[in-house]
Amino acid sequence: MDKHGGEHLRFEVLGLLRAVRGGEEVDLGAAKQRAVLAVLLLARNTPVSRDQIIEAVWGDHPPSSAVNLVQTYVAGLRRALEPSRARRAPAELLTSVGDGYLLRVERNAVDLEDFERRVAAAARLRASGDPVSAAAELDGALELWRGEPLGGVVGLFAEVERGRLVERRLAVLEDRAELMLLIGRGAELVPSLTSLVGEHPLRERGHGLLMRALCQAGRQAEALAAYREARAVLVEELGVEPGPELRKLHQAVLAGDNPEPEPPTRPMALPAGAEPVPPSPITPAQLPRASVTLIGRDGELERLDGLLADHPDGGLVLVVTGPAGVGKTALALHWANRVREDFPDGQLYVDLHGYDPNQEPLGAGEVLNRFLRTLGVPSPDIPVTVEERSALFRTLIADRRMIVMLDNARGSTELLPLLPGPPSCVVVTSRRRLVGLVAHAEARLVELDMLDLDAAVAVVGRVAGRDGTESAALRRLAVLCDGLPLALRIAAARLAVSPTLKVAELVAELDDEHGRLAALGLEDEDSTVRAALDASRRALSPLPARLLALLGLHPGPDVTAFVVAAMARVRVSEAQRALDALTAANLLSLNETGRYGAHDLVRVYTRTLAAELAPDERGSATSLMLDYYLHCADLADGQLPVARGNSVRVAPEHKPAEVPKLTGSAEAIAWLEAEQGNIIAAAELAAEGGERAWLVHAWQLPYALSRFFWLRADRSTWLRMTETALKAAAELGDPEARFVMLFNSGIALAQVGRVDESLVRHREALEVARASGDVNAQARALTTVADMLQGLGRVDESEASYREALEASRLAGSRWAEANAHHNLGLLHLATRRYGEAGTWLRAAVGMYREVGEQCGESTCHADLAMVLLESGEHAEAVTSARTALSVASAAASPYHLAVAHDRLAIVFERQGLPGAVAHWQRALALFTELNAPEADQVRARLARARAATAV
Repeated sequence: MDKHGGEHLRFEVLGLLRAVRGGEEVDLGAAKQRAVLAVLLLARNTPVSRDQIIEAVWGDHPPSSAVNLVQTYVAGLRRALEPSRARRAPAELLTSVGDGYLLRVERNAVDLEDFERRVAAAARLRASGDPVSAAAELDGALELWRGEPLGGVVGLFAEVERGRLVERRLAVLEDRAELMLLIGRGAELVPSLTSLVGEHPLRERGHGLLMRALCQAGRQAEALAAYREARAVLVEELGVEPGPELRKLHQAVLAGDNPEPEPPTRPMALPAGAEPVPPSPITPAQLPRASVTLIGRDGELERLDGLLADHPDGGLVLVVTGPAGVGKTALALHWANRVREDFPDGQLYVDLHGYDPNQEPLGAGEVLNRFLRTLGVPSPDIPVTVEERSALFRTLIADRRMIVMLDNARGSTELLPLLPGPPSCVVVTSRRRLVGLVAHAEARLVELDMLDLDAAVAVVGRVAGRDGTESAALRRLAVLCDGLPLALRIAAARLAVSPTLKVAELVAELDDEHGRLAALGLEDEDSTVRAALDASRRALSPLPARLLALLGLHPGPDVTAFVVAAMARVRVSEAQRALDALTAANLLSLNETGRYGAHDLVRVYTRTLAAELAPDERGSATSLMLDYYLHCADLADGQLPVARGNSVRVAPEHKPAEVPKLTGSAEAIAWLEAEQGNIIAAAELAAEGGERAWLVHAWQLPYALSRFFWLRADRSTWLRMTETALKAAAELGDPEARFVMLFNSGIALAQVGRVDESLVRHREALEVARASGDVNAQARALTTVADMLQGLGRVDESEASYREALEASRLAGSRWAEANAHHNLGLLHLATRRYGEAGTWLRAAVGMYREVGEQCGESTCHADLAMVLLESGEHAEAVTSARTALSVASAAASPYHLAVAHDRLAIVFERQGLPGAVAHWQRALALFTELNAPEADQVRARLARARAATAV
């Protein structure tokens, strides 16, 4: 519910543009007013300047009254969207920001967001081996379309966005067809694909999908006819022959080969190992929104234009370089958007985070993974190595004229695999000159310096909306900001949000500043940025101004409204509005939905403000932040598909009043993935913060992440955090803390192959458990001691320890520990070739795991049982057990256990001479590699042997 009419607003763009409240359609007014709404809606939660709105609605020929018309339309939209707002009360949904407006829209309040969320969910389901559910998600996404998108909206902007959305829907339709083919339901697709090809005859992927569907329906002759029709259209309309993938498909049908390598005989939920499908000819448009005008950079723009003219055949690599805050990204984006028509095949963009102190730079492998997915390559078909990904990337955009923008690069080496070559153009921004890129790729440098005085004055005047009546004061303000665009924008924002403030008054404030912040100055330690930031902060209302200082206490890379609300002891809605105010003042940026970060210079400023707070306030806010992360991490941990083997009581002193919605393992894992960096940073702060009370957080935060790290096979981070937490537990002198961290440290050491050290830790943990009389802890420690003894080849000692663990777990009444002991005794008997006893122990363990809801343990136990059955000659049962392991791992949403199950199923298939082993090893290798798990090397070796045997 909201206070603007009683019901939440929902916006629809996938059809006639509509706003609906409580089932009733909102009157959005005339066509131009609807067009203004469309511009604001597609940029939701992001400020849009008046100039951008005018350009979008009227194009190159706006009326002289355009500014007044935009104001009129915005006023009309405010009345429509907030009918209960008092006449003089400030707007809350559609607010004025600087020289433009911001439409604040709740999450998932736009049908387009629902559509993209379902498409993303389908991609995850397909990657996890569940194409049936993935296809169902895409069905739900496509049902959201009610007709031509942005219906009833006129203008060039609407036409461009309409074309983009239509293209997106076509790509999703093709993705759904691909999934249906994977599960053997191609015959059902023939009518819809025939219509799709008829409506869009130049899309080669559609022709290929139709041919494959016809073949699955047993209509090979019609598939050949479909190819002839496709070739005729392509030759007549475009003057080109079909591409290599379509020709390859044609040859397969001519030769009587089935184009599906392993066609399923019936619909099923698991992929049959089909070969990679050629990516769709997607035209990406990833360049972020850029300013319509760019002041003071005419010379640099002319140089960029000249360099492009000197390379008519493409292949140009540009490096825009200069100090922090000088406007490198703004220049690069402005120019790239200006010349985008010269690159009709699209634009790719990525922020490499090369200088973000709180976020690891993106590696070439991750960047290539994103680019390949954007270009239509399904996740399972993306190669494992950087070299293979780079080769596929170059292949996909060969002969395509595209712009590739690599923002915030740190060094040359990681960029080389990302360079596509002619006819595309690459634009790089970096604080470094990247001499290596100049040497190896003949890159051309465009170096930026501070703006000259006239340009600096123009920037302040434009952003602040001030005329030339205060020219002397504006020039003095520009001098104080030293021509640094970041400082100029912040100072101008101060004027923009305070129309009654005279420029001379702001100049006086800056002139009177003391103790200016050298760390926020230029390389020569000029400190005018601190003055501009201080002035901007003083213009804020009390809560945003207070939050700016509290944010300096936060150790992680970004924040959400939830953690800020906890630190400030306010409601999440208040924190959200305050964060929006900081964003509007150019002090924060919205990195993604709901996550806010600061420019690196502003980040230093917030830390300085935090240091100026009273000690009690610093300590209180930090404790509240630590309690928030501990409480939420514990909630998420409790939703994971891994049972908690012990009963650590997590009870922070200050339970946050509002927390994110975490229901089910998928939401829990997503939250932990998003907050992992923040939780790690919080644990490290707690360990080093000097407050004894924080030592509980220093060990319980790593404890809460331990199962997540185990699921993600992130062993190095787990070990590092656990070792730090162990020191905190020892300093506390708490037996429970010592046991838990000794136990987890032993597990982490074993995961990285340090078995001797692991045995020492587990024996220490066992002694702590015995000293405290905790029988359940003794059972767990005895089991892990036995694990290590078995790993060291000390079988008799290991079995004795397992049996002692079994007795202890029964005495403690812990079914989880008892299941674990049964499982490990089964593995011991498997290793010593006592297959009958091994099967008995493992079957008992499966039942116990199922009883306690331990899906990951159940999946692994089924995988191990498959090996026992295989060795016992029970081949059909081995296949069934391995498939069950895969199904349970998929339900648990655990990539690591999915990889294990794929590996075991491949072993079972190969030993029995069944087809499909290679496909399952390929999937296992992709999953293990993505997790950076050492098992990848073993699977890679098995896959190589299998391929070599096939070749012979």
